[in-house]
This record gives sequence, C-alpha cells and structure tokens, in this order.
Amino acid sequence: MATYKNELSNAGSSLTCVAEHAGVSAMTVSRVLNQPNKVAEATRQKVEASLDALGYVPNLAANTLRRERSGVIVAMVPTVENSIFSDTIQGISDILEAAGYQLLLGCTSYDLEKEEKLTRAFLGRRPDGIILTGVSHTDTTRALLKNAGVPIVEMWDFSDQCSENCVGFDNYKAGYEIARYMLECGYENIGLVATTLEHEAHEFRAAKRSAGIYAAFRDANRPAPLRRNVSDPLAIDECGATAADFVAANPEFDAIICSSEVLGVGAIKELHGRGWQIPEKIGVAGIGDANIAGLVHPGLTTIKIPGKRIGERSAEILVERLRGSHDLAIQEDIGFQLVVRGSTK
Repeated sequence: MATYKNELSNAGSSLTCVAEHAGVSAMTVSRVLNQPNKVAEATRQKVEASLDALGYVPNLAANTLRRERSGVIVAMVPTVENSIFSDTIQGISDILEAAGYQLLLGCTSYDLEKEEKLTRAFLGRRPDGIILTGVSHTDTTRALLKNAGVPIVEMWDFSDQCSENCVGFDNYKAGYEIARYMLECGYENIGLVATTLEHEAHEFRAAKRSAGIYAAFRDANRPAPLRRNVSDPLAIDECGATAADFVAANPEFDAIICSSEVLGVGAIKELHGRGWQIPEKIGVAGIGDANIAGLVHPGLTTIKIPGKRIGERSAEILVERLRGSHDLAIQEDIGFQLVVRGSTK
C-alpha cells in the first residue's frame, strides 16, 4: 500500500497506480471518474476502493482544460455569519450535488467592491456558472460576467434591473406589507429600527425594504415613522439594546417595525428582559423568518422569505441552462408570506 502512495506522490495525477491497484486499465479508471454510469457496478466499486485506498485526487485543472467544463458552480452571498442565508446555501447545494456539480462559496460582506474581487478570482477557476445575491453590481463586475460566457443567476431580489436569470422577491413590497399590516392592526405610534443609511447606500435590498415601509405610511396618510439606526445589523445583542433604548426614549411608542428578523428577535429579547410586556405594552414586527424568529418568545410577526426555495430554483435554472434546456432568460418572483405570531396584537 505504501508503495502505491509513494508512486502517486511521485507521479502526480497519473491514473496508472490506481489502475494497477484495481487490476483494470487506466481508461476504466478515467471512466469511473468522469462517466461512472457507463461502468459496471462491480468494476466501479473496485476502482473506487482503490481510489480511496491510495488517497487519489484527480487533477481538476487538467480536466477543466481538456473537457472545457470544471464541474464547479460559484455562489456568492453577503454573509454566512448567521442563518439568514443558510437555507439558501443549502438549497443550492442540494440541487447541484444531485446534478453532479460542486459548490464554491464566496462571502461578499455586503460590499460590491469585494464582490468584484471575488468575481475576478473565481472566474480564474473557470466555473461553469455563477449565482449572485442581488441585482446591483459594479460596472466592472457586470463586464467580467458578460465576458465570462457562462450562465448567471441573480437571487434574493426581483426588479426590472435583473440582467439575465433572476429568482427572488420584491423587497420593496415586503417592506410595504409589514408596515401595512402594523397600521391595519391599529397601532398609532410606530417606530422603525433599521440599518444605517450608509449601509443602505450599497445594500440596495435593505434600502428597498425601508422605502416600502415609508410608502405604506404615506399611503395611509401617516407621517414617516421615527427611525433609529443600528451600526451592525447582524449583532443580535447590540441590535436588541439599541431597539430597547429607542423604545425607552419614546414612551409613546406602541409598536416598532424592525427591518430584519435579527433586529426583531434582538428587540424582543432585550425588551422582555427589561420587563416590557409584548405585545400588551408594545408590538414588535420584522422582515425575514430565519429559525430564530419562531423560537423566541413570543414569536416574531414577520415577512417569511422562502430562502431555501430561492436557492433551489437558482441552482435548477443554472443546471437547466448548462444542459441546454433553456436559451431565454428565466425570471421568477418567488414571493413572500406574512407570518403573524405573538409579538403583535
């Protein structure tokens, strides 16, 4: 066994050692790696056992040059810090794995310049397709993607800015819907807890949600809600403290709208800890329905975004394009759902 490992180490990516170990030809080993469905089950298992025993790793770079396909799909999301995008990533991964593709994941940190750098770096690995979060990108990113000649899917937003394939929902309408609901509940003095305007200047989905909230107040002939911004919208304890301080400084509030489920859950946790009765004394609503939104007590009234389905459809469309099933751009509005829980009356 050690002899074969040393041979592999010296021979680089040669299939010869694996073929000799399994007692088959190098061509058979190649077929097991690239077209396993064309190899008899017993032979395939024997070759796979040799691959495992020898710790063989195929030269993917060489395969990419030879086959003009890498078998890799790139997906970029703003954050993996919490559960906001975890369902989406899982949905993408499930579909790609079943289709025989590998997922290469990048984190943009809500930064379009970082997305541009990642795009340039990932394209150097010759991915078969790319999934991006949002429909706003730098001009350089758009040019890189256009020249790459691979299918692109934009997700988690839906607007007339979609450049090619798009799977998501209308963030403006999501903000409008949660504000409309709170107003129809009869709340008279509603505050808004959201991310900073600087963050919204480059995180356009958040800006659209805020715009939708303000529009609902205008349509109801109500003044714009008093607003408090949080510096880090992903820091749940800091968000909660900021929201609770905001409520304490404005005792006339009977409700607050939070621009994300992280903000909403943080607010419920902190307000409850300070003795505020929810929803009797103050109602709390959010946007987004990650697992924590239903686990906090009382549960957060919010807008449920089908994150996993967005990931699944994004991957499905990409695979369909790679297989030549669709030539025209596919744009799907997955929609969202208002979920009413105990944090509002």
